[in-house]
Amino acid sequence: MMLWTEKYRPDSIAKLMGQEGFRMDAENWVELGDMPNLLLFGTAGVGKTAASLALAKDVLGELFKVNFLELNASDDRKLETVRTKIKEFASQGKIGEVPFRIILLDEVDGMTSDAQNALKRIMERYESNVRFILTANDRSRIIYPLQSRCANYGFKTLQNDAIFTLCEKVLKSEGHEVPTNLMQFITSFNGDVRRALTELQAAIASGTTLREQVNKSLKEYNDILSMIVNKEYDNARNALYEELLNGKTMKDICLGLHEVVIESEMDGNTKYKILRVIGEGEWRSSTMTPRILISWMIAQTKMN
Repeated sequence: MMLWTEKYRPDSIAKLMGQEGFRMDAENWVELGDMPNLLLFGTAGVGKTAASLALAKDVLGELFKVNFLELNASDDRKLETVRTKIKEFASQGKIGEVPFRIILLDEVDGMTSDAQNALKRIMERYESNVRFILTANDRSRIIYPLQSRCANYGFKTLQNDAIFTLCEKVLKSEGHEVPTNLMQFITSFNGDVRRALTELQAAIASGTTLREQVNKSLKEYNDILSMIVNKEYDNARNALYEELLNGKTMKDICLGLHEVVIESEMDGNTKYKILRVIGEGEWRSSTMTPRILISWMIAQTKMN
């Protein structure tokens, strides 16, 4: 069974939802047959990868497959990857009548600083032959020299109405009725289109109610909350570190924890102490290193 996130991914810039500024510029690039290196940043599930693929397909046309390379930096984050896979592809000439080759590097904020510096040098060396599209959840973790060599576009979360329209369209196309509580279900994912579609498909496939599916999707945060309540602070910290390694941003983590704390049955005093720590953690997330911030949040929870 094909994933709905893949099946209903936009195949051209014209079909991209939201991100009006980027879409208008991208349509101009396609018309001109030229584009800058790009850095698309924003929280998970807002359409960065989908937009990148749609743009590459529009620019490269029928020769997309032989002139396009996609790597996930959270999996291939080492310097050796930059020196081998990326350099090998970039050094090859374009195939057919296309303006250049395109490399999509997802989650580049997961690369080491050395790897990012190596990438910067490759971008400079092969600028006549290759365009790079970089995506990141957290732009602050990307070295400035790399940022400055790209046109930067911040991707915003879609409005719930837009996500509802997409989910409604998908359900009807798949021959399913639209649940009466679909909008309530969508609001649980805080603008993450990919997660909303993934959990919706999982609920339909398993016959699970939408509310039960939301609870399943938050299981890791419920487990972490239990660790905190039971004073297993080291385990809670390590579990939160694991969420970072799985590509979650601090905003994602704070939102997930917020949801499970709100729904928990703990006493009001404890609940609001933890909510205060989560709120301050989310506020500090733009200025603090994620791992240090997690340690700080756990320490604050312990002190309270």
